[in-house]
Amino acid sequence: MDRETKRRIEEYRRSEAGPLQNNLVDELVAGELDRQEFLQRASMFGLSVGAMGALLAYVGEGELAHAAPLEPVQSGGTLRLGLPVFGASLEPYLLNEGGALAFSGIPGEYLTFTNPQGRIVPWLATSWRPNADATVWTFQIRRNVRFHNGQLLTARDVVASMKQYVSTKGSNAGLLPFFDASGVSARGQYTVVFRLKSPIGVFPYLLSQTTYQAIIQPAAIAANPGTWVARGMIGTGSFRLRRYVEKRSAELVRNDRYWGGRPPLEGVRITYYQGTAPMVLALRAGQIDLAMQFSAQEAQVFRNNPRFKHYALPTSAHRQFCMRTDQGPLRDPRVRRAVALTINRPQQIERILLGAGQVGNDNPFWRGFASTDRSTKQRVQNLQLARALLQAANAENLRFTITTWNFADHPDHAASIQAYARQAGIDIGLEVMDVSKYYGSEPPGADYATTTPWLNRTATLTEYGARGVPNVVLTRSYMSTGDWNASHYKNAEFDSLARTYLAAAEIAAQRRATKKMAGILLRDTPVVTDYFIRYVTASSAKVRNYVPEGISHVRLAKVGLSS
Repeated sequence: MDRETKRRIEEYRRSEAGPLQNNLVDELVAGELDRQEFLQRASMFGLSVGAMGALLAYVGEGELAHAAPLEPVQSGGTLRLGLPVFGASLEPYLLNEGGALAFSGIPGEYLTFTNPQGRIVPWLATSWRPNADATVWTFQIRRNVRFHNGQLLTARDVVASMKQYVSTKGSNAGLLPFFDASGVSARGQYTVVFRLKSPIGVFPYLLSQTTYQAIIQPAAIAANPGTWVARGMIGTGSFRLRRYVEKRSAELVRNDRYWGGRPPLEGVRITYYQGTAPMVLALRAGQIDLAMQFSAQEAQVFRNNPRFKHYALPTSAHRQFCMRTDQGPLRDPRVRRAVALTINRPQQIERILLGAGQVGNDNPFWRGFASTDRSTKQRVQNLQLARALLQAANAENLRFTITTWNFADHPDHAASIQAYARQAGIDIGLEVMDVSKYYGSEPPGADYATTTPWLNRTATLTEYGARGVPNVVLTRSYMSTGDWNASHYKNAEFDSLARTYLAAAEIAAQRRATKKMAGILLRDTPVVTDYFIRYVTASSAKVRNYVPEGISHVRLAKVGLSS
């Protein structure tokens, strides 16, 4: 290491870094973080690119790689985009389906952005910094950004938006466990302060597009929940809404004053389809240029075909096969473990995903997360043990139904679980709904939380998009108070460990917690996560600079069409 690098690091640690940043340096020097993990955590704690590069040089790593150059595109043209139809609302605080959030995320934007490498990067916020124990985070808002109506973005808009997401009844944003309306405030025109209920060492991730409800709205609209769509979906994004035909089509036009530079495309035309199969046909027929997402099998037709581009991105996106722990034939944990033990996971990935996935271990801790402990033994198929558990639970004639909806790999996935379970004498029926029924209240207008099929059937199979950290999935799907807890799982020990994990800023403490949580989930098996998926889709060969995103957003600011 050269003397100048050493001097810069010592000066940074002494005069600029706080306790969290200095602990991060200690973890890097001690070898507890690899290069990618360090970059993820350094960007989260607000380190500059220069500081990250110097620290990597400090431990003998190479320089930071530059972003890949953009392909040349023509200016103008309209991109035709295919999205799956959705059953619920486009209002940001109510978003919960891929087609809806993909659409909303074109005009709408977020404070931060989780990139495909899992790093948190600036977006509408240019920088952020925690206090010593990560209970207060201060964000600087990007200047000279204008909403589609010409209004200047300020801290007031951010505060009003965040207050809506933690205060409005029925909000899907899931931010209330971390802060409430009194915990977010403006300090001047371009500074926002979040005072959290407890320490959160990865808080900037929770304000990125992976919390897809957290779109920044103009303050006057945010103060009136439920009016964003009626007011024209006014955001700061690279395209603004021109016309919307409910759940059928939409047209957006270029935002010439976009803060990130004038987009190449003149406009975007969206068509909604009932499931992914019609989108495959539309793309093959040249009726659309790009589709939001396909299953791996559906996308095979576009591979090695010069007329199309095939995209596959490793992600933390997964499917949750949830089994009711509070009632019915699956309430005994031995029965749930038996069901999980029937699945041949490597074979399942090859048959359903054509290898485009990673084996799961019945927890949300993807191996790409820095916080995931990798020492937990992998669950494998064991039909003999499955039969013994069923016998011990007096459930040798087990029968139940899996409910899911007609999207991507869901029908094939559910059928594979059905076939594997049959080998242990388990009789599983399948109920495949359309999206509006699966995610709607039953009957329409009834209390949502207690009637919607995806949260209340005996067993359900639901898609979960990629996150940069597992925090939101933990709080919403596994903790006793979670509003996405389809298994109705309640375990005080798990809740306590989850809170410990959420509060930990040190990677070693996070890994200790994930190891213990993974063990509890293997024992109780409220949810089977048998695989994590690669996010797969396709486009026409003339589409340039499109980068897929595991949470189903479709980012188009740099996308163009070849001549």
